[in-house]
Amino acid sequence: AVVSTQSTGVSPRQRTVDPSSLSPFWGKTKVPEKTSITYTVKGEENMSTLDLSALEQIVEMGQTRFICEVLVRLANEKRTHSLQDLMRQLSSEIDKHGLGCVKDNSNWLSRPRIFEIAAAINRYRHLSLLN
Repeated sequence: AVVSTQSTGVSPRQRTVDPSSLSPFWGKTKVPEKTSITYTVKGEENMSTLDLSALEQIVEMGQTRFICEVLVRLANEKRTHSLQDLMRQLSSEIDKHGLGCVKDNSNWLSRPRIFEIAAAINRYRHLSLLN
């Protein structure tokens, strides 16, 4: 549900992603199917899974691969912007430079909607916020 600023007089709080919480994406990641991304968390032997099966608009593996590459990129950049600002910047970069803005060899990637990228970040169980 969207909260109207007119009814409450208060804007919704911006969610700022702690980039260090994305650190597992610095290591080994895999996309075994279109509904999941597996990654290794430091100190754990087994791979963890980011479950994307509830994201009905993801229809092909290339979209999931793109989301994985976005997570790797965000982990490496260590930017501390709100999730909304990160998604706006990413959308703008994709519009200007294509899918290659996250990975040089983008032949096997396809573009998901920005909502699916944000939803995947929100489903990441190790995610922490700065505010």
